[in-house]
Amino acid sequence: MSEFQYNKFLLFGDSITEFSFNQFPLNNKDEPPKTPIFALGSALTNAYTRKLQIVQRGFSGYTSAQAKKLLPKILEQEHDKVQDGEKIKLAYIFFGSNDARLSGSNKDNKQHIPLDLYVANFKSSVEEFIKRGIKVVVITPALHSQSAWAVKHPDDLKTGDYRSNEVFAQYAQALVKLGSEVGVPVVNLNEIFVKSGKSEDELLIDGLHFNGAGYQLFYEALLDTIKTNWPELHPDNLRYKFPYWADLTYETEF
Repeated sequence: MSEFQYNKFLLFGDSITEFSFNQFPLNNKDEPPKTPIFALGSALTNAYTRKLQIVQRGFSGYTSAQAKKLLPKILEQEHDKVQDGEKIKLAYIFFGSNDARLSGSNKDNKQHIPLDLYVANFKSSVEEFIKRGIKVVVITPALHSQSAWAVKHPDDLKTGDYRSNEVFAQYAQALVKLGSEVGVPVVNLNEIFVKSGKSEDELLIDGLHFNGAGYQLFYEALLDTIKTNWPELHPDNLRYKFPYWADLTYETEF
């Protein structure tokens, strides 16, 4: 394997993954924070610098139904068709905040995925990783603040096309059960956020998407899960590519 090749850590999810590098996300009043927030993608890129390449594939508004169809094509390009030194070694899959949005009278709401189908979709996607030997972490939905979300989306409550913490918890527990059945680790963000002692408004920027505190809890739980299950893939244990600067000489070849 060439020193110039990097294996990958795939971040696969919805808008929470898509926005994971954004240090100035807009709140429910379309206002950015006054100072940069902790960003999951940036933190992972820093942790895995010169060790693994972070590949972000986040898709705002997508559900497990789209994920099931999209993932094999992503893996074909990012894993199947590349050399061993560029294959995906580690991944997470994180969908559910849209699947758990209930279906009311809004005909434009095509996001809700019933719980049994959600689990089936997730199982299918997880199996795509497993059959390739890719280590994968399942991420559950976290929390939701209806009052904060309703500032910008008031019609959701009126039409019944809303999210709730009760439903998020149901979807999270279903993934915990699935993880146990198929033998993959699960980061239960619903439980982690609740046990943090912080309110939804202290963890979410707009009632749904994470602020810096939310992303930091996610980051810490993800790295802890990697360390517990595959310590060889934790950033502390991966080889640093290329020599340390103090070991270089004018004669060093690359």
